Formats: sequence, structure tokens, C-alpha cells
Amino acid sequence: MHLNAAGAGLMPASVVAAIKSHLDIEARRGAHWAAADARGAIEETRVLAARLMGVAPTHLAFGEQASRLWALALASMPLRRGDRILIARNDWGGNILNAVRRAAAVGAEVVRLPMTGAGRIDIEQAAALIDERTVAICASAVASSSGMRQPVEALGALSRPDTCLYFVDGAQAIGQFELTLPAASADIMVAPGRKWLRAGRGQAMMALSDRALHRLARPIIVDQSAGTWRPDDSFLSREDARRFEAWEFSAAGRLGLRASFQELDRIGLANVRAHNTEKLRCLGANLRGVPGLTVFEDEEAGAAFLTFQHASVPADDIVGEMAMRGIAIASVGLDHARWELEARGLERIVRVAPHVYSSDDDIGRFTEELGRLVKRV
Repeated sequence: MHLNAAGAGLMPASVVAAIKSHLDIEARRGAHWAAADARGAIEETRVLAARLMGVAPTHLAFGEQASRLWALALASMPLRRGDRILIARNDWGGNILNAVRRAAAVGAEVVRLPMTGAGRIDIEQAAALIDERTVAICASAVASSSGMRQPVEALGALSRPDTCLYFVDGAQAIGQFELTLPAASADIMVAPGRKWLRAGRGQAMMALSDRALHRLARPIIVDQSAGTWRPDDSFLSREDARRFEAWEFSAAGRLGLRASFQELDRIGLANVRAHNTEKLRCLGANLRGVPGLTVFEDEEAGAAFLTFQHASVPADDIVGEMAMRGIAIASVGLDHARWELEARGLERIVRVAPHVYSSDDDIGRFTEELGRLVKRV
């Protein structure tokens, strides 16, 4: 039983078939020939990804990992001593670490965005922090350690300098919430394929605004396919988002991502969200009836997933015990969400994330097994 879509959603049969089919062709004909024959379908993946994120295909880049694409964009951004990066304490840990390292290297400052008591970014207080020194604002649409959706659209609507780039990590939102780069007024938005899109590992995408393409004109790392190597040994980057891509990628994985977009279109994003909302409502009601257990998301929060802690059973023990019963859930600790969990006085929480393949029986069995575990302890 799989209740860990926030880590990696189960691939639909159509995605598995697309990947296997292309691998079979590669095995018979070679990787280059197979990719050449599939060029049209591979390019359609870009069109579908761009449509989902609300940008033109020229403004969409692919990579193997969303956080690497985010870091590549940040590393390519001009940054000087005295500049300020505003970042949410519950942004993805890798994003925070890259921001802190980059700022320390040049003498820039990293400032944590203020939060409300309910665990959301405080928009009014955030507005007061934005000034001419602000070169980047960074937030996750949904944090990895809390299922509550963050007000990234309101944050993006705040006035900011023309040179300030707004980074939105959509890893826990794209595929189950309506979220596009224009709607969030964002400049950089990233998402992996393996979570709510159910596309498998090794595929990710980054949408860029016109401002981002202008500000990130010289990527810190380039590939020959990302531009032109000129006779004087200078390198002229492409004008579009492909300047951030590598020539080497898994064509089978990319075609699997295409199939995941087609599957999402078939089901309908609104239906995905309605299904997940109902399952989370049932899950929350069950969990709140378990003695000694605290659910951190509000009942009416419209959460992406639920997180909880038990008063006497450690999070990792719960995850391990459920695994022995064939139930996949996850925990999130300080190694991934230090700023957020320390601010809440926590070290590790349990995360449960059903998806469209999750049934009422799944929810019922999980909570029954959890209740037995808690009772036994």
C-alpha cells in the first residue's frame, strides 16, 4: 500500500509502458537512433510541460532533478556583496543550503521570510523586507515538512525591484494544484516528475519568465548543446531556456514524463484534487481519533498531505513498523527541514500522502495498523 506520493507517486501503467517500449527500441537499434526516431514525441513533452506551468515551450527547461535546476538558476544569478536573498524557512532544504552557500561566498545576506502562527508566510511583514537590495525571493508552494499550501501567489504580487527574481519550488504542488508561473508572478518555477505527476525518477522541469531569461543570460555551467562554441573560444548561449539543459538525458524517461502529462489530462487536475481532498479528509478524521497523536494540518486547510507526531512513538519507528506491514509512508527530519522543524520545536514528523490510486480501504487499513501499534506501545 503506497501512501507516499509526496516522496514519489506510483507510475501509471501508461508511463511504465512508454518507458519500457523506448528501452526495447534502444536495445534493438541503439540510443541515438531510437531518440532520433522519437524526436517528435520528445518535443511534445516540452509543449505539455510548458502548458502545465503556464509558459511558452521556449521558456521551459528539462533536467534530472528539480533542486539541481533551482540551484543552477540561483548560481547563474548575478550576486554581489550587500545583496539580500529572502527565503522561507520551510523552503526545500537543498534550496536553503544553496542560497546560504552562494551568499556566504560573495558577502550577500540571507534573510528568513516571516511566518504567521499558522505556519504560512506572513505577506504583510514580507512586504516590509523587500527593498532595493533584494535580488531574490524564494519559497515552496508546499513545504516538504507541512502539507499546508503557502501563499506564493500573494508573495509574488508584492512590489519588488526589476532585478529581483522570484523562485517558486512547485515540487509538492505541480500535478495536484492549479499552479503556474504567471499566476504566481514567479520568475523561476521548478518541479520533479516523480511526485504528483507520477512520471518516475530522473525527470524534472524549470519554467522561466522573460526577466529570468534576461538576468540568467550566462549560466554558470554550459553544455555544447546549450549554445554555440565560436572560433575565438567564446561561447554564445542559446536565447531560450534550453541554455540550462544538458545534451545527455534519458529519452525513455522523457517519454515517460510525456505519458504522465497525458494521464493527468485524461483524469483532469480538478478530479485529482477532489479525490485527494476527500482521502485526506477521511485520513485526518481517523488520525485525530488516535490517542496521543497530533495532526499538524488544519482540517479545512486544503492540504497537499498530512503530517503528524505521536507523543510516545518516534516517527521513524512508525515508518518502520508500517513498512513491515507493507505500508509505505515517510518521515521528514532536520536533515531536510532544519529551519522549519527547529522553529516548531520538532526533530522529525511522519508524512502521509495519498494520491488518485489510494482507496478508502487503504486509509482505513493504515489507521487501523497505526492504532494497533500505538496501543501495543
